[in-house]
Amino acid sequence: MSTHRGVWDCHTHIYGPWKAFPLPEGAAYLPALAPMDDLLAMHDRIGVSHGVLVQAACYGRDHSALLDGIAMTGGRYRGVALVDDATTDAELHRLDQGGVRGVRFNFMGHLPGERNFARLRETAVRVKALNWHVLVHGRLDQIVPVLDAWSDLDIPIVVDHMGRQDATLPIDEVAMKALERHLENPMRWVKLSGVDRLMQGAAPPWDAALPLARRLLEAAPDRAIWGSDWPHPNIAGDVPDDAALLAFVRLVCADEATAQAVLCDNPMKLYA
Repeated sequence: MSTHRGVWDCHTHIYGPWKAFPLPEGAAYLPALAPMDDLLAMHDRIGVSHGVLVQAACYGRDHSALLDGIAMTGGRYRGVALVDDATTDAELHRLDQGGVRGVRFNFMGHLPGERNFARLRETAVRVKALNWHVLVHGRLDQIVPVLDAWSDLDIPIVVDHMGRQDATLPIDEVAMKALERHLENPMRWVKLSGVDRLMQGAAPPWDAALPLARRLLEAAPDRAIWGSDWPHPNIAGDVPDDAALLAFVRLVCADEATAQAVLCDNPMKLYA
């Protein structure tokens, strides 16, 4: 793995090429073509040198596209998988060898996935042995109960997309303070991503989201990371410009040292 302290985009998805990686029958959603070559071109354009491929729900448990994409990069990219209690130890080992370093649990209603806390915890315990982390994706009312139930779980847990809070509304102080309390735990992380979703599809500038993002960063400055969410599946508004998303997180950071932590140093702790 490269030790170069370049910028990390910690949340992307890839789809296709369809001939090599077709969608399964009954896919959870039908995305547009977005192969690894296009992702690499976007990253080159905005100055990103490292990335994380998050397994797309439409591919289910078939990680062929993700593993192929990681292999194209010579170790500069990592992966986050979708696994469950039916995933064998041999498959977990294969994913680990292929560059996967985490598992994602989806709680959003439009995405499939296990919701039973006890079964998900069993999976989290299994991947802890591989030194992976857990990514939890949902609204605060969905993920705070998970964090409450797993307060004793000694594994890095990353809150995805800033907890899917609505940044066009006043901050829900009860839910936000609950999340901030959990972020006092040195094993709890937050991803400063999805601002376009939090702003309900509004075009930049996203100044209204700055107070929310800055509070989360202040709660965990050494455990905050960023992701573009390219190619932005299932969004309500126009596809955001990824350079604008990167510019937003730089604006969230108070200074260059903080930006270096969020964009370069912190991701290395999870993915290097």
